[in-house]
Amino acid sequence: MSILKYTISFLFFWGAISTVRAQSGGSAWIPSTLRIGGSAGSLAYLIFSDTRNYFEASADVDLNRFLLVYEYGFNQYKLDEPTYSYSNSGDYMRVGLDVDFMYGSKDGNVGFFGVRYGWTTFEDRLSYNTRAVIESETGWPDTREETSNTDAYAHWFEMDAGLKVRIVGPFFMGFTARYKFLVKVHSNGELKPYWVPGFGKHVNSDSWGLNYYFYYTIPFRKKVISEKKKKKEKKENDF
Repeated sequence: MSILKYTISFLFFWGAISTVRAQSGGSAWIPSTLRIGGSAGSLAYLIFSDTRNYFEASADVDLNRFLLVYEYGFNQYKLDEPTYSYSNSGDYMRVGLDVDFMYGSKDGNVGFFGVRYGWTTFEDRLSYNTRAVIESETGWPDTREETSNTDAYAHWFEMDAGLKVRIVGPFFMGFTARYKFLVKVHSNGELKPYWVPGFGKHVNSDSWGLNYYFYYTIPFRKKVISEKKKKKEKKENDF
């Protein structure tokens, strides 16, 4: 429910910005394109990985040279070892703002740097062999103990950079490189979460990430490029 609440808040925020800009006559700030996509790595993990499955969707709308970004994902992570097993599942979302350094590209390509706020709710469980934990050579019988978190959550900030490049027609490919740092991880049990959906391994307070995406664009109108930008491009083409 928390993820849904923030998704609705994001949509209202976008609508409010668009309405204010339209009423103030700032047509360049009215979104011209919606770009939606999904992670290209999800299928590879589904086929080749025994520990992780996930799906992530991404959407952005342009506000002049800025991009308002929303990302949603679902992640499952599991480890099965002879003496213990660990499982984790949950959904996550990110919202943020990017600056487009390729603003005005004829093909609509995007080169960006931006920030994100991430949030996840998840549950995880650890089951372990108590005999192996104490001493494997003892004659004690094998017993299994379990500990879990059912309502854990975490949030973090990211600094992101990447590219979105047109392949053909409305189809784009791109990547996002991420530097992430945790703000808080909350668990309601004795188990310290080993994995945080959307963030990664909870070993350090920061981590790196890289995602590849396929996108489809839906144009609303022709993008308005400022006269200053047009003059700059014309001057560069004259040389």
